[in-house]
Amino acid sequence: MTRVRSVLLTALIVCSAVFGAAGPALAQSTETTTDSGPVTKTFETGPHKVKIDLFEVSSETTITVITDESPAGDNTAILRKTVSGSQNSAHFRNAGAYEKFTIRVEDADGPVSFSKGGVTNAWTPGDDGKFLGDTGGDPGFTYDLKEQIGESVMPQVVQLDRTGLPGSTTVNTTGTDASQTKLDIYQSALNTRASAENYGASLDNNLQNSKTQARVLGKNAYIRALNNGSSKATAKTEAKEAVDKFYAAKQRNLLAEWNREQANVEYLNSVAANESGINGLGTRSLNGGPGYINSIDIHTRNGGSYVYEMLFSGWKTNTVTLVNGDTVEVKQVQYEYLYSDGGYSTEKTGITAGPTVGQASSYGGWTGESGYLKEISAITIKGHDSNAEPIKVLNSTKYTNRYNAIDSQAQTVRNDMDTLAENTYSAYQKGEINSSNLVDPYVLASQQSAGDDFQGWAAAQLTVLGTNSPENFDQIGRFEVSNDGSEYEGVLFSQENPASGQFEAGQTYDASTLGGTQYVVTSDRIVELNGEFTIGNITDTNGESVENVTIEKTTYQTTNVTELKQQYEDLAYKRAQIEAREQAMRSSAGGGFLGGGKVSPIIALAIIGSLLAVVVLQN
Repeated sequence: MTRVRSVLLTALIVCSAVFGAAGPALAQSTETTTDSGPVTKTFETGPHKVKIDLFEVSSETTITVITDESPAGDNTAILRKTVSGSQNSAHFRNAGAYEKFTIRVEDADGPVSFSKGGVTNAWTPGDDGKFLGDTGGDPGFTYDLKEQIGESVMPQVVQLDRTGLPGSTTVNTTGTDASQTKLDIYQSALNTRASAENYGASLDNNLQNSKTQARVLGKNAYIRALNNGSSKATAKTEAKEAVDKFYAAKQRNLLAEWNREQANVEYLNSVAANESGINGLGTRSLNGGPGYINSIDIHTRNGGSYVYEMLFSGWKTNTVTLVNGDTVEVKQVQYEYLYSDGGYSTEKTGITAGPTVGQASSYGGWTGESGYLKEISAITIKGHDSNAEPIKVLNSTKYTNRYNAIDSQAQTVRNDMDTLAENTYSAYQKGEINSSNLVDPYVLASQQSAGDDFQGWAAAQLTVLGTNSPENFDQIGRFEVSNDGSEYEGVLFSQENPASGQFEAGQTYDASTLGGTQYVVTSDRIVELNGEFTIGNITDTNGESVENVTIEKTTYQTTNVTELKQQYEDLAYKRAQIEAREQAMRSSAGGGFLGGGKVSPIIALAIIGSLLAVVVLQN
């Protein structure tokens, strides 16, 4: 059977099975409270998600999620959000993190009801209301890789591990003395630094695999331009614009993180400046040293009776131009170069740093003279006592390096679009590439949203990583995998094969020696495998044991028309395999990978589209 016939036959089988399997949505338990005070509801069985129905509420409400199971201690508020009266509902995804938690709704002027649901409930969080947040499936506060890629694919699903505990960056100075305020400032700075470091690590990891997604976006725009009869120059432009739009979003998010961190540092400085016994950033004292909050890496030079320094002088609003030409307003750190012979005098002002200017640097009035260069790349929060290490925050050099890395990668992919157009445009015009046979996997995945189904949603997240899937995918049933004392059943995804060339049943592997990251996608979560993991039984779609499985690698850096044509033929065949697997799993006992019972056609097609994205957007 040819690949084209395989695609058509499988599509026919899948569509018939899907639309014939439509059934009622899962039932939801609901309780309603109409008290005039706060409305509370405690859940004790760890529901996957909770919907707060606000249909009859017209006032602004505050919703808080509280649990005793948080690492931060008993009765901890892990989420607190304000919801406007125009929202019909609000949604919280627990994802198995907490067995028992309480949701409190304040200031409601009408009845409030709660619905709890599992992984495959029909309603979709956020469709008719506000999505409050997602725990990421664990009770900790580490913004790990699966949460980072999840939020990058579905930004509406806010990850609570990134946003931190409610009020964690706020300092309450009421009734406290200077020592307590110093401790509060220090703890807030720790939270700020941790958030910035987590975001930075997420971006660094994401950039390692972003070229594949950017190339697919650019290539899709290029093909669409050709289908519209555009010239080569126009097709190039549209491809590059798609690439620039993709990377501009990353730059915009990076600048938003800078603005968030800058706003908190500015706030902490105001707290210090307004508390007696604590100095803020602008304080200068030759005898007492810089203020409690002060510029890091301050260099001084004694010239006879003179001292030369560069110190913080305030904030400067500036505009940054993104790779696609859009602009974003940011606040830079501003410094001044000073000298003193007993009292400070300003020698140079307006020296700035961040987020696209790596460090504040100046010789003052002594340009080029050794020893007079002052460089500052971050701000320090001093330790609250002699045993506490100073904390660097608002590191302009790190932000600048990451911003430039995004810009550099964007330029690389833009150059790839030139190469693609130069090597394929003429052949396309001659009919050597038939546009009707081209598969557009990225658009398919984005239009067929995974919605409320976790497996489709999880698979879409793995798309960002360009993670590879097993070959003969239409025959793969499930893997049994044990890792770090836990057992999982699902499908193994990996960037590459082990040294033997195959993953074998009954064998133990070390993730640290394999390229990329290894995941198991189960029925309700993405599990990242760390350290040693053991593969138990491997079965096919009929439940028969399989001895070994090879991960199929795919590359999408095409340079000529032959490669491009073959690539899309491979994608069509891969789609047929995926759809055939889904049909086989639905027909097997227990419902297989999609779960028992009937599946709605929208969810089933969404899973197909999202799983397709996993196996085709690979580098």
